[in-house]
Amino acid sequence: MADREVSVDGVKVVYTDRGEGAPLLLMHGNPDTRHSWEPMLGKLGKGLRILAPDFPGFGDSQPFPAEVDFGPDLMADFWDKFLDAATVSEPVHVVVHDFGGPWLLPWVASQAQRVKSVFILNTLFQRDYPWHSWARIWQRPVMGEMSMLIFNRYMMRREMRAYAPGVPPELVDEGYSRMHRTMRRTLLRTYRAYSRPAEVFDPWEQRLSEALADIPVYVLWGDQDPYIGKEFAERYGVGADHRPDLGHWLHLQEPGLVAETLGTFLQDYG
Repeated sequence: MADREVSVDGVKVVYTDRGEGAPLLLMHGNPDTRHSWEPMLGKLGKGLRILAPDFPGFGDSQPFPAEVDFGPDLMADFWDKFLDAATVSEPVHVVVHDFGGPWLLPWVASQAQRVKSVFILNTLFQRDYPWHSWARIWQRPVMGEMSMLIFNRYMMRREMRAYAPGVPPELVDEGYSRMHRTMRRTLLRTYRAYSRPAEVFDPWEQRLSEALADIPVYVLWGDQDPYIGKEFAERYGVGADHRPDLGHWLHLQEPGLVAETLGTFLQDYG
């Protein structure tokens, strides 16, 4: 698995670049990095060029400058330039999870001609989405910073045991070890940038709906998700594949299942 880096508007983006064939772009969420895809990647078949970037400020990628508002407008342009810098010219298959949706789906909505298919895992992109309790804490100045200071390995283990009990403990600890100071600051910036979904996703939700109408879409959803209700799985223009026994991080709980489902979907669409 090769790690590469490119500069996009002066921001260093580190990404996994593995295999050859049809490009597959994977966008992680919070509090994850490109490494969160690794349990699944080894179970995917050949014929794919897998690209899995660290979002700026997460993992090994540099953060956006402090004055930059990384809402949908910036995201639509940023990932287009990333693909150009990574020398990807043909249409790509897209996989998003968690905040990977708000980060990458604006690009899908704007550049549908560069998208071959979209595979959705428990993500959000709706104007009426209600933020969960952790998000409301992180969106508040001072309180959010205090929560980052006290958030420790034990708290992360407890959260994962409660809402994703099938995730191996070693993956939980590995994920926590990657939560460096810059990543924690970027996490707060992210939740504050998207604190008003009714404003942030207007008119992006409609633009995405129009784009997805012409793109193959598959929604695989863990229903035991305390952060994004299962009713949002039905909001991407297709019927969702609900998994009532899985939670928010279904690709960590059951990487084989996700890889098999994704692989079958990709076979159907090239």
